[in-house]
Amino acid sequence: MIRFNNYRELDAEASDLIQQLFFTADSETSAFPSFVIRWMGFNGWMECVTGAETDADMISQLADEKRLSDAYDSIIQSDAEFRHHVNQFAVMLPVLNVRDVKKKLGRDAFWRYSRDELMAEVILYNVKRRPVDWINGETPTWKQVILTIYAVRCNLFHGSKSPTNFRDHQLVVSCDNIIKIFIIRSECLDWWDE
Repeated sequence: MIRFNNYRELDAEASDLIQQLFFTADSETSAFPSFVIRWMGFNGWMECVTGAETDADMISQLADEKRLSDAYDSIIQSDAEFRHHVNQFAVMLPVLNVRDVKKKLGRDAFWRYSRDELMAEVILYNVKRRPVDWINGETPTWKQVILTIYAVRCNLFHGSKSPTNFRDHQLVVSCDNIIKIFIIRSECLDWWDE
């Protein structure tokens, strides 16, 4: 169960570190370190408010949190910059689980197939991907966005995203911008339990 008070009641030094990670990420010259640093801050906040022991459990709780979903919906409606980043992100969906691609299609699948061929194989072999229930052309929901950003994070942290790959770079830039703008516009770091 999410308790926003947990973060607000956190030791000042710990909450300062989380905020520093969020906002010093902007000083990075590359999107990859920026996203990694911002994710570290986000991860600290998530652990604090969820009390969950694994990242997957933390993300699952955040994805189902109505208050976060409502904030996302409000920001999508009112903030053109945020909406732009979410729409740019949506153009690149779905995000494949790279471990599952390698397991089911081979380690060379990304080089062996064009994107269209790869997607046909992904469907044929039921490769894991995010978002699961998204329809192409629709604006993704909070749950779809946060679970997909987590999939990008997992691929990146497990060595399957490259700054020299244009699509990978664009995905990471989008994820970083979405997390950053959401945190700033929602002011979720300042939330108390209702």
